[in-house]
Amino acid sequence: MSGDAIRWALRYYWQQQCYAVNRFWNADTFKNILIDEDFDPVRFIDDDVLGYMKTEAAKEEIIEEDSETQGKQDNGKRSKKTKGKSISRLGALGVNRAISLTPYNRTRTFNAKSGGDKDRTSLHFHEYHNTRYQYGFALDPNHLKDKSRIFAVIDGLMSIRKVGGHNNVFCYDFSPESMVFRWTQKNSPHFFYCFEQHSLEVEPIISSDLIEQVEVEDIDGNELWIGGKIAKNLHLKDAHIFLGREQAVADLKRVIARDLDLTEFQPSS
Repeated sequence: MSGDAIRWALRYYWQQQCYAVNRFWNADTFKNILIDEDFDPVRFIDDDVLGYMKTEAAKEEIIEEDSETQGKQDNGKRSKKTKGKSISRLGALGVNRAISLTPYNRTRTFNAKSGGDKDRTSLHFHEYHNTRYQYGFALDPNHLKDKSRIFAVIDGLMSIRKVGGHNNVFCYDFSPESMVFRWTQKNSPHFFYCFEQHSLEVEPIISSDLIEQVEVEDIDGNELWIGGKIAKNLHLKDAHIFLGREQAVADLKRVIARDLDLTEFQPSS
């Protein structure tokens, strides 16, 4: 599952929550509508968080010369070239590809077309993958025009649903069953994929790599907020561990609001 698919779903969440987004998704026509071609990271949350790029190719324009230049080899015409241009802004949020926790085992279902008219597609099979996905992301709030948008990012990732272009024939919940946040001054989180699941019959666990990094103090456990099913029976030095996802997020938001001095903004839990 690509990071772009997750970013699309995040933008669609903001649109549904009535945040101002520059790329508005029309669910009736299945098309994006660009509100402002010049982009505005102050006005639009998606321009601020996700960034943008617009490029225009170089153009060549034929110009008619005045009468005194007529008769020359170029027939009184000359060309004027204008350079291409681009406007771009790096987004504050990076999202990695979502990968499966368990290997693809080529499970299939057999299907038959209903109704009286049959053709060569009347009998068919589908391959599907019954699994959980994990993905990593990193956000630099100092790059945001509006730092309080960090809460909209967290809320979006906690409530994300439509990912990968699926429609409502099937309903998948892409919101996290478990999550690990690291709130740090470090330039790199030093971990992205921190869940392991050795088979469908057992529950996922925190990866041994992350546990070892905390034990050897490469990662300060006090910088970690862990919530969801993964937290059951988990003991990790100094980490903020909650069985409830909402509890973990609410506690993290309070720390973020304090550290970023967002005292006038009351983050939702």
